[in-house]
Amino acid sequence: MVPEKEIQYRLQKLQRYLSSNECECVIVIQKASLYYFSGCDQDAHLFVPSEGDALLLVRKSIERAEKDSKIKHILEIKNFRDIKAKIMDFYGRIPNSLGLELDVVPARYYLAYQAEFEGSRIVDISNGVRECRMIKTPWEIARIEKAASLGDDMLAYVETALKEKGCSTETDLAAELEYFYRKRGHVGLLRTRAFNSECFYGHVLSGPAGATPSNAPGPTAGTGMGPYFSQGAGLNPIRPKEPIIVDYTSNYEGYVSDQARTFSLGELPKFLRDAHRLMVDVAQVFVEEARPGRVCHEVYEKCIQVVKGTRYEEGFMGYPKPVPFLAHGVGLELDELPVVGKGLNTVLEKGMVLALEPKIVFPGFGVVGIEDTLVLEDRVARVLNRFPKDICVV
Repeated sequence: MVPEKEIQYRLQKLQRYLSSNECECVIVIQKASLYYFSGCDQDAHLFVPSEGDALLLVRKSIERAEKDSKIKHILEIKNFRDIKAKIMDFYGRIPNSLGLELDVVPARYYLAYQAEFEGSRIVDISNGVRECRMIKTPWEIARIEKAASLGDDMLAYVETALKEKGCSTETDLAAELEYFYRKRGHVGLLRTRAFNSECFYGHVLSGPAGATPSNAPGPTAGTGMGPYFSQGAGLNPIRPKEPIIVDYTSNYEGYVSDQARTFSLGELPKFLRDAHRLMVDVAQVFVEEARPGRVCHEVYEKCIQVVKGTRYEEGFMGYPKPVPFLAHGVGLELDELPVVGKGLNTVLEKGMVLALEPKIVFPGFGVVGIEDTLVLEDRVARVLNRFPKDICVV
């Protein structure tokens, strides 16, 4: 469970944001944010004023909320219409302004809050909540480190899965790795924030099928099982001398790490080996450049210079539509802040945790590259994943 001191620290960060942005209070309902600020993921509404105690209003289950959450004031509600009366009793009045995470709150809820709290100005505090969550505490980093260690164990198991478990398709390998993960404590869930963004554990991609473009927000996609879920592993065969990229997230106690490595049955053609080495070079430049005080777009521009002018520029970070970033934040969700990419002015800070994923897509051949999770410390970026970055030839 999340320690009480951790919850209080997070709530204080949120309250400072509310005060500095002239927002009187906020109601949090999105699962990841609710867990972050309350320590539970029940069907609940967390009311946080800019000053004073928070109030957790729980529809289901009050028993679990009282057991899991460190919020001092927890009350049960029967339905949405109870919220206003409970807040008025607790707070003493209707707030002048009410913050909501409008990037994730459904329009139906927005309209319902607007109707219930008539006269209150609705304020979008999405960025504020995401910025609060962007800097990880030592308690959070410890969990992400354990997730990364679990990811390393999974990558080490890939060779066994290919040689001894008879995995001959992408889905064979994916299923074997998922079983491995679950037996060792993987939560079995990957939370994402962006609207309509869906992902299972990640992507297991092999050969030409791995270069199939689709709707995934990252540089790779794959065929998936069909048009109903068109990314990730499909029934595609794993063949000798074709790249196999295993890009599978870990989840330890709700916290995500993201890692990927390239494997092959027998040695890959030289141009793929050279391209992979270039991606390792990009990652090394990133680790050298990404430190507190640097601006995200400056780090991005420095890294892409490694690829510019080479024969591998086309296909870098996706094909035919490359993504304009190299790294993204991870935490309770896969797609957290900051994003290190083109034109982004966020200043890197100590405590940020990033997933760095330089990859190249070759239509007709597949994908090569790596991904590591790293944490920004006082003067350096410390890579949490320890599995070797070279192509693993099975």
